[in-house]
Amino acid sequence: MAPKKRSSWIMVAAGLWLLIVCLSQRNYWSQNVATVERVQIVHQQTVQDQYHNQDTQITQRLTLRLLTGKYRHRYLVRDNTYYQSQANTNQYRVGCHLILSNNHSLRHLTIISPKRDGILLILLGIVLISLLGLLKIHGLRAVLSAVLNCGLFAGLLIIATQWHNQHILFLTILLTLLVTPLTLILIFGYSRQTLISVGATWLSTFFAVIVSTIILQLSNNQGIHYETLNYGIQPFQWIFLAETLLGVLGACMDETTDITASVYQLLQEQPQITKHQLFTSGMHVGREIIGPLINILFYLFLAELIPIIILYLRNGNTLQFSLSRTLTLGYTQTVISAIGIVLAVPLTAFLAASLLRSKNL
Repeated sequence: MAPKKRSSWIMVAAGLWLLIVCLSQRNYWSQNVATVERVQIVHQQTVQDQYHNQDTQITQRLTLRLLTGKYRHRYLVRDNTYYQSQANTNQYRVGCHLILSNNHSLRHLTIISPKRDGILLILLGIVLISLLGLLKIHGLRAVLSAVLNCGLFAGLLIIATQWHNQHILFLTILLTLLVTPLTLILIFGYSRQTLISVGATWLSTFFAVIVSTIILQLSNNQGIHYETLNYGIQPFQWIFLAETLLGVLGACMDETTDITASVYQLLQEQPQITKHQLFTSGMHVGREIIGPLINILFYLFLAELIPIIILYLRNGNTLQFSLSRTLTLGYTQTVISAIGIVLAVPLTAFLAASLLRSKNL
């Protein structure tokens, strides 16, 4: 019976993936999408900027075959110039799919950008089959929660854009209040453990952000370069706090569910255990996962900043200046997240030990 059930869930995942593929590719049928049939290098030269950074400029001649649009199955030749570093240009190879302009004349079609969603759709299919095939209903709940979160986040961005980013922190707070219970209830169901995780996540997240905001205000934000946010989107401080709030929320949600589940499982195995023993066990679990969580967040911030740090250094800036303009925000977010992670341990352990032992919530 188990293999049949697993096969059924794999078929559901495959069907869901095919539906996503059809919906995501529907708009491309009215556009000009081409595949690269042949590549020929026609020119190559070495260039150097004022900081003595050397790069190679390459011009390639592409033979393209149109896959969609009015001129489907027609061929055309276009030149593409790119730099070997590919910092802001693209190298195209045989088999690459490209999006072309929608001009009415074939001779005026130009390359707009590469079509990159192919590998993303393949990876999405692997994720769906893995989740539903291995975890079944629990995997489906995880997929639905991710879809729900993406939808709510997209709605936040649309509203924030219409309001000219003036209330983005307020909208992020509303999103946090809404997404936490919806995500946890959808994944774990409505239970006492879920409500404990929701409460502990809210308390630790907001307390960490509020305390950190007060400290930043009292110190007049010394050493914090909000102006180095990507693309210089204003207002700097509120957007930074909104980013931090979501980062702390994810870490605290992960931690509170782990501690609550551990305390609940211990209570099931030892029904006579006392509240103090439950609290102590929750604290032990929290201490074990604090270090990895903080380091994971810090590595994520570092990974995001590697390209911009290299860009600063390659343009003649000193290491000290480069790090001061790139690491301060990520380091500050890591510290604020660490505060939330540390606070979540005693809060979750206390709530779990107290409420799981009581007969009524």
